[in-house]
Amino acid sequence: MKPRIKMLVLIYGLVLPYIALVMYFALRIRDHPLPAWFTYFAPSYMLAAMILVTLVSRNLRRSTPPEREEGTPSVWRWVARAWSAYLVAIWSGLLLWGAYLTVRGRLEWQRSVPAGAFLLAFIALFSWPLYKDFKRPPNPTTSPGGNTTDKT
Repeated sequence: MKPRIKMLVLIYGLVLPYIALVMYFALRIRDHPLPAWFTYFAPSYMLAAMILVTLVSRNLRRSTPPEREEGTPSVWRWVARAWSAYLVAIWSGLLLWGAYLTVRGRLEWQRSVPAGAFLLAFIALFSWPLYKDFKRPPNPTTSPGGNTTDKT
């Protein structure tokens, strides 16, 4: 089985129980309010699932030989980089704005500290691959004449 198929099975295996739990609470919300722990469970579950998928995907990629030689980055890789950078920028702005409002006394610190911790964790989770990706030196490509050139 290819690593990509294994990753999709793992992602769906983590997402489907969460969706089932959310649907259970959404369908019975008319009768009962949401439990207090549910507001912290959702971001905790998403964060844990993302970390698990990241760690497992690294192990799967290391255990299989590469399918093709890596050349220039594809358009989708640049789109993923841009989207990750956009999310990190938005979340960083929300974190700073929330900290400002908390210091000013407009938000309760009992609710803003856990929310800020989750935002900080998501910022770290999404910015670490960006940092590693931009820190990686560019791959030299081989020209038709056989010479190795550095693309910039």
